[in-house]
Amino acid sequence: MRGYLIAVPLVAGVAVLAGASMRAQARTATDGVFTAAQAERGRALYRTSCGHCHRDDLTGGGSEEGAPPLIGPIFTSRWRDDALSEMFLTIGTTMPKNKPDSLTPQVVADIMSFLLVMNEKPAGTSELPADLEALKQIQFANK
Repeated sequence: MRGYLIAVPLVAGVAVLAGASMRAQARTATDGVFTAAQAERGRALYRTSCGHCHRDDLTGGGSEEGAPPLIGPIFTSRWRDDALSEMFLTIGTTMPKNKPDSLTPQVVADIMSFLLVMNEKPAGTSELPADLEALKQIQFANK
């Protein structure tokens, strides 16, 4: 009986920790993971760094043949099952096409915020972090 009394608090503690871990992992882009001000900064940065190929309206196929749309079902299907860290790495290491890996992490996060708002993700009260580890904890999660 004595071992049982020790095991009950231990199991309860593990359950609480597991629940907290699941809540941290369950965060998605629909939870307001960027601010409206950050998305506005991202809009301006997008126009100068991305709009030439992906077009100002994000429909793709601009001056760069094959530039995919960054709005709508093709975009949301592409990222649906991924953490935002994947988008951060992709944009940060491959864009812009004529000068890859030239954007700072903050610029990438700001542009991502703009892409999220344009894909109907709501703004929140905290900025999207320019930190790979933090972005691993946020799923894109299509509607």
